[in-house]
Amino acid sequence: MFPRNPLLILDRHGRIIVVFAGAPEDPECPSIIRKATTAMKEVREEGFRLGVFTSEDESHRRGSTFVPFTGGVSHGGGQLRPGNLAMSKDRRYLFNKLIRNEFVRRACGFQSSKSQPPLSIISDLFQASSEHSLRSCSVTIDPDLRLNFTNSILPSVTFNLGPQSVTFEHVDHLNRPFGWCVITNDGDFDYKRSAHLYLKQLKLVVEFPPAATAAIPSAVVEHGNTPLAPTETRYSITQYAAGGLFRWVKYGFRTAK
Repeated sequence: MFPRNPLLILDRHGRIIVVFAGAPEDPECPSIIRKATTAMKEVREEGFRLGVFTSEDESHRRGSTFVPFTGGVSHGGGQLRPGNLAMSKDRRYLFNKLIRNEFVRRACGFQSSKSQPPLSIISDLFQASSEHSLRSCSVTIDPDLRLNFTNSILPSVTFNLGPQSVTFEHVDHLNRPFGWCVITNDGDFDYKRSAHLYLKQLKLVVEFPPAATAAIPSAVVEHGNTPLAPTETRYSITQYAAGGLFRWVKYGFRTAK
């Protein structure tokens, strides 16, 4: 249905600046992603039913027709040390349902996987540039830090819970400038006509099929999606790392101040 082989976008110096990773060479992959999408849909519905989510959650700087649901380890915004993003008890309950879901975990593991080129590039750069694995640092920094997944080195995740997860043009300015934001999307849409990935500075608009994965430097490249048709749906999973985590490690486990 779409190419599984990875595609690299290079700058004029041959440096990798975008990775279109396609999908794993696994015939179960579309089913895994679809079941992860089902889990996101169910959490969205439960969240609205319980009053955890409201219409205000669907209006934000990244879009206006979907609920972004973020959690994980971060550092910034005046924090004195890295910590898990705060959320209410009810939100934590829903978030845990997602990160403990077998199919969500497998999808996020592929995003981080060292065994699937070219994502090995992402993993190696992440670990080398942080100088320490955030997983091993979690004990020395704070034993209460909880990473989202045991099979992913990326410390933060955002689930865009749909039903029409189409983002406005934006940059994620608190992420590491030369770090990676890894995106997997799914839904019922015609990828030839809808939900293309838009990369402003690169002057690219790229087809982004269901169950496909891409990695972009989201802190420096303005990006978003083209619209969906009224009856189409789109969900996505995004993993990334806050720039403040790397500064904390670089400065010897302390703030710049």
